[in-house]
Amino acid sequence: MRALRLAWPLAVLSAAAVAAPVSYTVDPTHTSVYFAASHFDRTTVRGRFGKIDGRIVYDPATGAGGIDFTVETASVDSGNRSLDGVLRSPQFLDAANSPVARLRADRFVVENGKLVAVEGELSLLGTTRPLRLEVDRFSCGEISLFGIRRKVCGGDFHATVVRSAFGMTRFLPEVGDNVTLQISVEASPADSTAP
Repeated sequence: MRALRLAWPLAVLSAAAVAAPVSYTVDPTHTSVYFAASHFDRTTVRGRFGKIDGRIVYDPATGAGGIDFTVETASVDSGNRSLDGVLRSPQFLDAANSPVARLRADRFVVENGKLVAVEGELSLLGTTRPLRLEVDRFSCGEISLFGIRRKVCGGDFHATVVRSAFGMTRFLPEVGDNVTLQISVEASPADSTAP
């Protein structure tokens, strides 16, 4: 199974808490990617991707890090089986020939000690374009769940993708060219187990 991997910025981790670069694994049960596009400029078509994978690497000493986030395009789910078939077809995601979409980033924009954006690139349908994720919220800390304590970093992010830039021009302009992405991510150190 080919999955997306995401290396995610942990720019607000305390340097005192971690002494070397740390690898974090995205928890797929608490991570989601939703999309939305206008339909005849009257309603909004929405959906999500069900199979997500990712890694985060962060070095608090230098502020360097990276995202490598992947999604299986065949896992698209709009809640409408017929529409899902169209979205998986060569008219849109072409899941048979392009099974993975990939987001990679290595620039974290921090203002006043707060992560405000992540800049990188999105690869889809054999095309790679710049992508900036705006941060709605992001934080790190320990949580306790079912008696297990672990460090967790997570947040909500959003971006707009112009689908025609990746060659997806079917049903333009009736189906909007601008696709909004809403991404929620939770990640823990790679050697920990998420309940």
